[in-house]
This record gives sequence, structure tokens and C-alpha cells, in this order.
Amino acid sequence: MTETKILWLQWNKKSFNKARELDKPILLGISAVWCHWCHVMDTTTYNVNEIVQLIEEKFVPIRVDRDQRPDIDRRYNMGGWPSTVFLTPDGEVLMGGTYISPQQMMVMLNHVSLLYQKSKGTLKSRINKLEKELKKQKMQQTVDSQGFQSIVDDLTLTIASRFDSVYAGFGDAPKFPHSDALRFALLQHHLHGHTAALNIVKKTLRTMASGGIYDSEEGGFFRYSTTRDWSVPHYEKMCEDNAKLLVNYLEGYQVTGEFDFRRTAKGILKYINSKMSDRQNGGFFGSQDADEFYYKLKLSERKNKIPPRIDETLFVNWNAMMVSSYLLASLVLDEPEYQEFAFKTVVRLLDLAFSPKNGMKHFIVANKSYLSGLLTDQVHMIKCLLDCYQTSSEIEYLESAETLAGFLLEKMWDKNGGFFDRVEDSEAFGALKLSDKPLEENSVAADTFLRLYHLTGKQNYFDAAKRTLEFFAKTYQGYGIMGGIYGMTVNLYLSPVRMHIIGSRKDDVTNQFLKESLKTYNPLKIVEVIDPKYEKDRLKILGYPYSKLPTVYVCSYGKCNSTEDPTKISELLGDKRYGN
Repeated sequence: MTETKILWLQWNKKSFNKARELDKPILLGISAVWCHWCHVMDTTTYNVNEIVQLIEEKFVPIRVDRDQRPDIDRRYNMGGWPSTVFLTPDGEVLMGGTYISPQQMMVMLNHVSLLYQKSKGTLKSRINKLEKELKKQKMQQTVDSQGFQSIVDDLTLTIASRFDSVYAGFGDAPKFPHSDALRFALLQHHLHGHTAALNIVKKTLRTMASGGIYDSEEGGFFRYSTTRDWSVPHYEKMCEDNAKLLVNYLEGYQVTGEFDFRRTAKGILKYINSKMSDRQNGGFFGSQDADEFYYKLKLSERKNKIPPRIDETLFVNWNAMMVSSYLLASLVLDEPEYQEFAFKTVVRLLDLAFSPKNGMKHFIVANKSYLSGLLTDQVHMIKCLLDCYQTSSEIEYLESAETLAGFLLEKMWDKNGGFFDRVEDSEAFGALKLSDKPLEENSVAADTFLRLYHLTGKQNYFDAAKRTLEFFAKTYQGYGIMGGIYGMTVNLYLSPVRMHIIGSRKDDVTNQFLKESLKTYNPLKIVEVIDPKYEKDRLKILGYPYSKLPTVYVCSYGKCNSTEDPTKISELLGDKRYGN
């Protein structure tokens, strides 16, 4: 494949200084290695000599990878990839679009160049003004339990109203899986017996698995469907999407016992194991390119073709998500090898990308890590570490999670509530000066801080979680069904299920309690093994009576139930099985 002739510069001070010194506008290209139309634009638009010459003469070209720089993509994306953005040398947007054909590009280049030359005297950057506006004090609102319950009720109605009763899923084409909305709907069914919510989940999971968005030959899901009926996918495969969908199908199987959900989960695992993971060292690869011709072939025909390129970058946030998904898979499917690989991956992430001072870096290439200070990596890694702690009872995982939580509170916390998407940098330029608080990452942050509170009893974790949830209480509606992840955390705030297993970690019954507790569906549970021999103080604080036999206490809604029989766990967790 012929690549672009443009000599792209990196996003850094040197490139911006060059634009200022030469007094030229910036052409910012945001692309992704898996993006089909990015490749098309490179081989067409950016290969026309006249266009290349015009860009060299009148612009400073900068290229950014969407996966490597989500902070830049969040601020400058024009509605998809590629994003083609024309900026002033200060980083203010002049105009932009997504894919631009050679004919359109010639017109735009000349137009933007003239616009900049004519107007640069009057063009004043809005970034400083916006920065000041965002830093103004905002009133901290408080929300009581009734207010949070209203949010859950509202999100339940929103998700139900967007459901496509004909083809399943949500909305029209293009159609995305919306994994978080499905998880939220399944939880509402579990908590309140909403059969309509269960039907939304079952129909969507069934239809996606039998549709074009699922690769029935090699396993795994494509990123989205270009059609309302799920028949024609956009053919790239992403680590993030498959991590989330794996949880959907595992939880669907937990709740319904429907074997097809188990089979689809196994198909995702087979694909990730064979194509998207470093089996020797641990770690999950970022993505696999789109290739319509290749994916339309049968498996026997594919064997003779070169498969689409796999980006072997290890993105910390996506790896953390997949580790959590693998731990759940190991428990639900009773297959220990998934757990073993998950732990191997965590060791590698901590070894290569973690430091107590700077938190987690964002991505790893050739055993070197890059870009520290993004919220997404910190919160997903904390969640992953807590999942590791619950599964193994190894205190080191909890300690690492607390170290990252401390980093978040020190470096990324806003006194008005919530966490910024990147560590504040006084030397940042362009729109990176603007602070941003993404709902998804803040929801995960609040989730992990609530769990840390219940595992440690430290009040500052609870306070940070509550204030984060309160911060979004007036704006979550603007996210529509993408507020499902926020709703999951609000539910955790309202009705956590604390499970304390009292017994020796060496006792087989204790371990059976742990296994049954973790494999039984309930996303609101926080599971902890407390060994009376080593944790007398913790036991005293919790106030449980001494028992010679391993015992589990399940506490929710202000009351506790206990049992010495591991087979009673699902009963205590309220694991109801509704019809298929």
C-alpha cells in the first residue's frame, strides 16, 4: 500500500513553535491504525502532488493517533476518523471535517490559507477565555438517596425508550453495541424484576451474536454495524469493545443460563487468545484493521490470505478492562487459564507502566511505556487491581490500587467534584489547556472509590465518590443511553452488597465460598476474605462473632445474613432466574 507523502510532525511544542515562527496555520490529522478511511485518505488525498506541495508551502502538518492521544482526540475530533482539523498556531479551530476527498481538499486548503492571512489580525484565541470560564467557582450541589434513585429511574426510562424493538440494540444506523446500557438494563432486571429490561438485553445479545457484527469464522466482534439490522459491520476489531462485550455475554449467561451467550463469550475469548494477546509475556493488543474482502471469506479461504494488520500496542486502559473481563470469564466458565493470563498481564503492566509518583502510563510499545497522567488509565487500572484483589486475596493488589487512588486525589481531583481527564500542565498548549471531566472515566473512578471505601473503611474514598456522582447529577441526561455506566455507579452507591468471608485462606471451604461469591451474578457486590488469624482488628471493627467454621456474611440495605454453606451463596445474593 502506498503511504502518504506528507511529512507529518508530532504534537509537541516544537511543532507549534514552528507554526508561530512561520506564521502558518496547522493542519491537524487525527487518525487510527485500524481506521479504513484514514488509510484511504492517505493513499488518495495525501498522495496528490499538488496537495502535498500546497500543504508544505502554507501549513504545518501535525498527525496524532487517536488511541495513543485520547486527550487530543476528545478536544479536536470532528465527528469521526479521520478528523481533519485546521488550527491557528495557538491551537484554535478554524474549521474541519472528517474524510476529505482530493477535490474538496484543494478547495479547503486555499480557502483556509486565505482566511487565515486575511483574518489573523482580528483572530483572537478563545482558549484562554474558555479556560477562565471553566475555572470559575461552581456551586457544589448535594444529592440525597431519593435524588439518586430518581436518576436511576430516569436512565431506565431513557434506555427503554431508545430500544429498537424490531432489530434490537439502540437507535438507528450506524448501530453500536452500547455495552454499558445493556449492563445497566440487566442490573435493573436483577434488582427489580423488570422483564422488559431483561428482554432488551436478551434480544440485543442474541441479535448481535447472529448478525454481521460478530465474526462467526474467527470469533470476536467488529466495532459497529453500518446498518440498523446489524447485518453489515464496520470491520475493525477493538480490544476495548471486545472486553466490554465479553462481560455482557458472561453476565447474560449468569442471569439466564442461556447456552448461546456462553458460546459467544467463548468465541470472543478464542479470538483474543489466538489473535489479540501476547501469550508468552502477557498483555492484550490494541486492535485489528478493517478488511472487508478478508472478513467476507470463509475460514478455509482466509487461511491462504494475509490477515488484517494487528496493532500490537498495549494500551493500559484497555488491557485493564480485558483483565477484569478475563477474571470474570475464568470464574463464570470455570476455566483457570483465563485467570492465570490475567494475572500475568497485570504483572507486566505494573512492571512497565507504573510508578507511585506518576501513576500509570497510557501505552506500551516494545517494552517501553509512554504518556503519563491520563485519567482513563488510572481508573481502569484501579478497577482491575481491585478485581485481582477480590479474586486472589493478595494484599499487594489492594495496596497498588490505593497508591493509584492517592495519585488521583493529589493530581487530578477538582475541588468542585470529579476528576480531570489529564494531569494539569501549566505548559500545555492548544485545547489541552482546557480542563475536561468525561462522564465515563469519572463513573469508573466513583465506582472504584466506593469499592475502596468498603474494603478499607477510609471515609475520604466515599466522600470523593459521592461528590463525583453529585457533580454529574445535572448533566448526565445530556449523555443519553451512554449514561448507563453512570447509572451503574449510582446503583452501587445506593445499594452496595458487602460480602465478608471469615475463614483461613488455606481452608478449602473458604476458597469455595470465594469462588461461589465471585461467580454469582451481582455487579454491586464487594467481596473480601478476612482471615481471623491475621486480621483480628478488622474483624473487631466489623463486629462479626467468632466461628470455628468458615462463614460468609452478605450485607445490604442495612441488614446482614450469614451462612456456613457455600451452596447458599446465590440465594443470599438474590440470584433469580427468570424465563428465557
